[in-house]
Amino acid sequence: MLLGGLRRQHGFAAAADGIPLQWRELRALGRLPGQVGDTAYGVICGADATAFEYMCAVEVAALEPLPREYGRLRLLQQHYAVFQHVGPVTGIRGTWERVFTWLAGSGFESAHKPDFEVYGSNFAPDSGLGGAEIWLAVVRRGSRADPD
Repeated sequence: MLLGGLRRQHGFAAAADGIPLQWRELRALGRLPGQVGDTAYGVICGADATAFEYMCAVEVAALEPLPREYGRLRLLQQHYAVFQHVGPVTGIRGTWERVFTWLAGSGFESAHKPDFEVYGSNFAPDSGLGGAEIWLAVVRRGSRADPD
């Protein structure tokens, strides 16, 4: 899948304020060149102990038509554990925490590939309601190969 949008670095402490602003900025851009559908993706592109890179994105047919200042990402085929976030988007951090608690006790580990949130047709950006899915890239614990 090809994604285009806005990439920003966020400190963990400031993310609750910065990410909604980033989403508003993406919505203000309107449809991106070559946009496919209306599903939106919040992609975690990398993290360290204090900060992470987050991309607010939509699927696009090709990366080349996007203006140079837009973020671009090619998501390759990968195995994912998928989780539902129910309730206002303001509570998604708690869902992420439960996802990582699950991961620690499961037979899987992070694949160290982009993880992402999916905001489908039920999601209302103005109210933050409608739920979302969290897709966590995983491999079997102790293996660098994809799980079967």
